[in-house]
Amino acid sequence: MAEKGRISGESIDIDYDATRKFFDGRCNKTYASALSTTMYQDDNPQLVEQRDQTEKDIISQKIDRTSLHRVFDVGCGIGRWGWFWATENADIEYQGIDFSQGLIDTAITEANKRGFTNLRFQQMSAVDINPAKLAVLPPYDLVIISGLLIYLNDQDCLKMLQQIAEFTAPNGQIYIREPVAVEQRLTLNQFYSEELADDYSAIYRNETEMQAYIEQAFGGRFHLVKAGPLFPDKLEKRAQTRQHFFILQKG
Repeated sequence: MAEKGRISGESIDIDYDATRKFFDGRCNKTYASALSTTMYQDDNPQLVEQRDQTEKDIISQKIDRTSLHRVFDVGCGIGRWGWFWATENADIEYQGIDFSQGLIDTAITEANKRGFTNLRFQQMSAVDINPAKLAVLPPYDLVIISGLLIYLNDQDCLKMLQQIAEFTAPNGQIYIREPVAVEQRLTLNQFYSEELADDYSAIYRNETEMQAYIEQAFGGRFHLVKAGPLFPDKLEKRAQTRQHFFILQKG
């Protein structure tokens, strides 16, 4: 059995069932901002909304939107990226998946509240994607992987990225955003978080590890368009991690 708590510098697996239980539990709580369901900051709704808007403002300017019709959001959470693309283009075909049925139910509810009836959400694991069962079929002009990889073990992280490469249209783009370890890898394995009032598991890989995964999964078929830190210091809260983004284009 893997060691529990904070583990630095070691590669250990986290338990997906525990992670699903964690997110399903959060879907049963009420927050000042629905975004806190997956972006946390439960007591600071202004910060979580500012982070959401800042990410969308920055990334939407870096993605080529000239031929964007189909979007696939892997680990969509409550569907916050779907709201953005539906606002940008009423004809967008958006497909979100998440392994938590609670998150998918919340995503459908939140989309309906906002009047977005063209967004598609389905319960499906990122490590076992069946494209034939998706409401919006590949290929996709944009694939979003935002804050997902920290919840995947190493072998599944690589497997998922390689599969996503096959779903991307010619000249399609992939957007990855992850909290990365500033120094060595940090794993929280069923670590009790006072802030979240629950056991929490996540794998924070460092930037070198992230770049290695990207090269192994996409090298030769994609080129890196842009990458770097996402948020200014005032929007970062953790000393050991920072939010980084990577935008890749096929071809």
